[in-house]
Amino acid sequence: MNGRHYLGTWTLPSGNKADVYLGPGPALAVEWETPPSPAWPCEDVEHWRAVTFPEILRAVASATGQTVLGVAAP
Repeated sequence: MNGRHYLGTWTLPSGNKADVYLGPGPALAVEWETPPSPAWPCEDVEHWRAVTFPEILRAVASATGQTVLGVAAP
């Protein structure tokens, strides 16, 4: 994969959101409106762990056609 490929935008319960890009190469960029910090609400941290991060892994798997950390492409 050459260049940068937009994977999508994910939004946390607080409304904070991130645009996610794959590339160039194996690089993954998660560009937050408000970057992760201890000030994040507990609901956002839990949503990141349980929902957002697994969804991003599935998007990477789908974009690359490969299994990513045990997550199969849909």
